[in-house]
Amino acid sequence: MASFMCVAPPAVAPVAVAELRAFLRVAHEAEDGLIARLGRASAERVAEETGRALTAETWRMAADVGEGRVKGAFRGFPLIRPPYLSFIEARVAKDDGTSVALPLQNVRVDGDGNAVWLRLDGYLADARMWRPVEVVWRAGSEDAAEVPEALRMAVMLLTAQMYERRDAMGAPVAALPEAVTALIAPFRVLKL
Repeated sequence: MASFMCVAPPAVAPVAVAELRAFLRVAHEAEDGLIARLGRASAERVAEETGRALTAETWRMAADVGEGRVKGAFRGFPLIRPPYLSFIEARVAKDDGTSVALPLQNVRVDGDGNAVWLRLDGYLADARMWRPVEVVWRAGSEDAAEVPEALRMAVMLLTAQMYERRDAMGAPVAALPEAVTALIAPFRVLKL
């Protein structure tokens, strides 16, 4: 089974600390560090629950050749964390610990960014046996203002809940508040 790893987390939060502070009705900046951490944790939870990247982040997939769906001379591999932003590179890892980048003419990304198609012929000689295919791409929105308002509101509501219960931080709440669940429901990536 393919493995996926976030190699560069979002540099921009979907909701700025000043906006979170205003939403929480905090009139001072003394707790900005705490509010920023709670906002990041809330954004991570919303991203995890929806299966989407909120703001731009970089992902890496490693897969076995056999996991790719064959279509002509290409093999297709699924990409996670929509919305797709840009392709960075595809490589084939070799037995000796090196890797070879695939030329761009051997790479196709489908129109909605849900899969990358790779032409691997000629690149699999001396490929390592375990997950030799590696793909790196960026997903999410470049600008926090492009994040759907419902997802931004879900981050704010979840941050407010964490802020109100910060004295009980050792006991995480597993269930999302109903309002957050309702806001993110239309954005969940369905898994078949």
